[in-house]
Amino acid sequence: MTRMPEAAIGEEDEAGSGRLGFWAKVRSKIGEKMSYALADQVTYSFGNMIVAAMFSRQAGAREFGMYILTQRSLDVLIQLCNVFSWGPYTFNLPTIAKGRRRLYDGSMVAQQMVGCAVSALLLWVAARWASTPERGIYYGVFAPLILTSAGILFREFTRRLYFARMRFREAFWTDVATVVLQVAGVAWLAAIHRLNVTAGLQVLSAAALLVSCWWLLEEWKRIELRWKANWEDLKLNLQLGRWLFGGNMIFMISSQCNPWVLSAMLGGASVGAYAVCESVVNIPRVALTSMQNVMAPTLAQSLADEGKAGLRARVKQMDRMLLLGSVAFAAGLAIFGPWVARLIYKSVPPNPRMLLIVLALNFVAFAATLSQSYGLTALGRANYAFYSYLAGLVAQVALCVWLVRMFQLPGAAMAMLFGSVVVLAVRQFYYGLEMRRA
Repeated sequence: MTRMPEAAIGEEDEAGSGRLGFWAKVRSKIGEKMSYALADQVTYSFGNMIVAAMFSRQAGAREFGMYILTQRSLDVLIQLCNVFSWGPYTFNLPTIAKGRRRLYDGSMVAQQMVGCAVSALLLWVAARWASTPERGIYYGVFAPLILTSAGILFREFTRRLYFARMRFREAFWTDVATVVLQVAGVAWLAAIHRLNVTAGLQVLSAAALLVSCWWLLEEWKRIELRWKANWEDLKLNLQLGRWLFGGNMIFMISSQCNPWVLSAMLGGASVGAYAVCESVVNIPRVALTSMQNVMAPTLAQSLADEGKAGLRARVKQMDRMLLLGSVAFAAGLAIFGPWVARLIYKSVPPNPRMLLIVLALNFVAFAATLSQSYGLTALGRANYAFYSYLAGLVAQVALCVWLVRMFQLPGAAMAMLFGSVVVLAVRQFYYGLEMRRA
């Protein structure tokens, strides 16, 4: 079997560990991977933004609205695949014996094919439900996705497997190819005045399938399919997947809490005003997402190679980078955030700086010890990460109504900040407890 990239990295680290200083070690271990991961996420986000912009400008408001709903539907399917398949694979891979990785990779391909088929079935049921006249717009959302979702989901699967194997250079270039093909296809549809949701999704899926074929040609010789192994690996993935699913659901509920509370208490206009500032704070999340793509495989491999001591050292390094980076971003948001909001949206809420400062502090609290969640998951303690997110949600919900009543829009951000601080404290407690165990 072809040697995994991390093996070579480990040898290089051992050879040079006595000569390299701290920051040189960080750059050698994380720097190149982080650069490609950041470039990949920027390419991915930029491509989605361009496609959405072309729909908005060329397809009309109704088609654009349906397109956005198709993307939200795909987000749900992607998250389900991530928590039950791709995420567990990332953490389990370093613990799988090298002689069995062909079988594990084969299990992942089989699971993804089943996942694509199940997704198509669910979308068909949704399209049937939405086929009556009063639900007509939703038929236009689900029906075009029945076949096209398979190509898009399988491409996302191949992308995540590159991340899990720490092959970030290949992930970046295949994402570049995907984005170029998708943008070119949508632009061609716009040029011939045939851009609509159905045609657009067909182009996006065809481009995704074409790039996925490249992955299959390269990887198929390293894949072995066996029914018994597939069943065993599915049970292995579900052991971790249930906690990842719970954590994702908690995070989604905490993100949805503020808009719904604001809508009930202050009206729909408050939701839009809050979203303006929140979207500005989400700009640096591209960098954070890139870091997350690096953290999971890196920490899982560190534990497999060096045990708890290696994991603790790598978490400490990443915590430092996350804290310094998030503080720098928060300072920039506090200074330039109102100007960026006005530049993009023109209309901003009264005193946007206060709201942006609180949201920026929440970003710092969220990011500061995020690597500890991945460390706990690598240690097989994903339930501890889930408990910390649950504690934060309870704190946020308990305070949200009162703080909104007292401080209006900033009150919602304060509730979320308090919840993030609770998550940080509980996670720190569990991480310290786990590190002290023999």
